[in-house]
Amino acid sequence: MRCLGIETSSRRGSVALVQVLPQGVEVVGLRFHEEVNRHGERILPLVDDLLRETGWSPASIERVGVGVGPGSFTGLRIGVALAQGIGLGLGCPVVGVSSLRAMARAAPPHTGPTAAILDARRGEFFLAIYGAAGMELHAPHTIPQAGAESAIVALAGDSVRIVGEPAAAWRHGFGSEESDLPIATATATLAAELDPADAPAVPIYVRAADAIKPNLPPSPLAAG
Repeated sequence: MRCLGIETSSRRGSVALVQVLPQGVEVVGLRFHEEVNRHGERILPLVDDLLRETGWSPASIERVGVGVGPGSFTGLRIGVALAQGIGLGLGCPVVGVSSLRAMARAAPPHTGPTAAILDARRGEFFLAIYGAAGMELHAPHTIPQAGAESAIVALAGDSVRIVGEPAAAWRHGFGSEESDLPIATATATLAAELDPADAPAVPIYVRAADAIKPNLPPSPLAAG
């Protein structure tokens, strides 16, 4: 299976192509940017560049995975709208992937639970906790930033590993470019594994959305 991943829930926007082979998942390509408030302008050109570089035709894409948050309200709307437009144009399923789950997946294997956090602003973090095999132990929710590490340990135990930029310096923290923020390689990999019927491309806001729907350009992939 060939899968396109799109991730726009944080300041880092990324796209990736992965291929599921008998021996495992192969990351074929990754492109990203960190230009503030420019996901709507930058993501589709990054997809075009990636397809051109890898030699994949748009019609060869069999599934689209998109990060559904929690995260930036506007970023989530952009990513989901783009993914749905591409999926509609190509006639392939669109799979929603929790961005926190993608962060946990992007970290190296761990024998204990992995907690993923993102800055939710307003003095809070978005948090979700996953078991060693990837199962969701605590669904995405918010916690106060003050005392967050102690609160996470109380929820998940002392063997917990915490990923996300704010946790890199914590005793239980783990930092890496792949897991500090959501990244499309993990989003695409998870999308290839999930049943589309169980993973709709619907944003996980956790808090009430206060952003307007973005006005996006037509997708260049619509014609396949």
